Amino acid sequence: MATVPPTHHIAAMLLPAWGHTISYIHAATQMLITEPGLVITIVQHDLVVPKMEAELKGQHDNLKARLRIIGVGDSGMDFGASTIKVATEQLVRGWMDTIVQLAKGNDGWPKPRAIHLDFACGDMVIERTKQILGPACKTLLWFSCPVSSMTDLSNYDYLKIAEGIYADPLRRDGRSLEAIVQQVVAASNGTDQLSGRIIKFPGAPDMYDHERHAYAAGPPLAGFIIQGQNLAGAVDGLIVTTSRCLEPVGVPYCRELYAKRGQELFAVGMQAHELCWTDSAAVVPSNERVRSFLDRAVREYGPKSVLYISFGSFFFPVATPQLVEALLDTLLTLESPFPFIFSLGGQMASLPADLIQRVSDSGKGLICDFWVEQRALLQHGAVGWFLTHGGFNSVSESLTQGIPLIIWPVGAEQPINAAFLSAEPSPVAIELFQVRTSTQLGPSLHSNAEITGTVQAASEEFKATFAAAREMQGAILRANAEKMALALREARVGEASEEFRRLINF
Repeated sequence: MATVPPTHHIAAMLLPAWGHTISYIHAATQMLITEPGLVITIVQHDLVVPKMEAELKGQHDNLKARLRIIGVGDSGMDFGASTIKVATEQLVRGWMDTIVQLAKGNDGWPKPRAIHLDFACGDMVIERTKQILGPACKTLLWFSCPVSSMTDLSNYDYLKIAEGIYADPLRRDGRSLEAIVQQVVAASNGTDQLSGRIIKFPGAPDMYDHERHAYAAGPPLAGFIIQGQNLAGAVDGLIVTTSRCLEPVGVPYCRELYAKRGQELFAVGMQAHELCWTDSAAVVPSNERVRSFLDRAVREYGPKSVLYISFGSFFFPVATPQLVEALLDTLLTLESPFPFIFSLGGQMASLPADLIQRVSDSGKGLICDFWVEQRALLQHGAVGWFLTHGGFNSVSESLTQGIPLIIWPVGAEQPINAAFLSAEPSPVAIELFQVRTSTQLGPSLHSNAEITGTVQAASEEFKATFAAAREMQGAILRANAEKMALALREARVGEASEEFRRLINF
């Protein structure tokens, strides 16, 4: 088959976080499959590049010549509280050096006609990138989250509100601008104070302002939200990893919203590894302990009997370790065992050594203090539930397998995801409420529970949730999740495929 000469080049810069990167990798492969004349360059921090290369290994080998990953920054950085900030600064410098070279073009890699920038860091480079590439180059925001949470980027101008408060000595009250920005974002209601104001998200349940942000992993990432707001106002279009089958209200609403601003919205569907879309378990866990535990669970408890627990590659409820221990205490003392695997692969994740040993001695669970092949677990016939923080990569990998969710939000847009995915008329998740902390404690607009966040209240909720998962409510959620898996597959070859064509031709 003759090789098509490249005529279109897309360059992308993504936040150096795995959840932001993995979905773009799979979107990039779909774009390359759709358009033979396309080449794509992804600029990413060297901390993330090895995982990107591993993700692509064995997948669409014929596309490798048209997908280039350029690593920048210090790959030897130690992980700490400032890792993302420092890595992002290094990424931005590397991007600017790279884009100057890409702008020159050559026979195999013409000058980029489109730029895709992560919503959490793209504002740092967009204006200089436009100056280098010129007005003909399209700029697009990459948003690897549900569109229902995208209204956060347009409801209020958080920075402008904070600057107005800071300019008034009385309202400033001795605070720095940075502190005011943090409080304005935490309130998310147009002021710097929580007031019980109701916040609306298209297609998701309304919530009180104090419910918007989870604090289990620390305060809201205000800087990333401000970046996203600024970038959303400067781009020609926005790319979201969702479909109308998942968000029948949110997608049309946001498409109309951004059209009024002269911007295009591209809903390219949930993004996951090619193997997530297969009908058979094409991947098996490579770790023998994991594989043995799952196989034994099927023999002793039957198919779909195992609960998989993971808070992703970055988040963990570090502010509420007592509730994580309560979760494990509940699982270990259930009258009817609910076998579980708990992945501690995230950079913030840890458990006391004695608790890990207690789980191991019980035979009821397995703690994995190493990177777990999440897809392989979710495709194993033993796994029937996923207790997750509600990050959209984890949600995508679970729903493509028709596995219902139990969601413990710990940060970012996760409270919106939890509310949206557990809402009627076709919920696919159970939202946990008693795991909340800090200003999230108190009344909830979409729960009748008195939310105290105590160990006792959380333990009671865990017991009730696990009972519901194995009764009628669980059966309904599983049926809904299986229907969603079919709808997502149909969207991938239908609606999402058309959106990719629109995006490439934009």
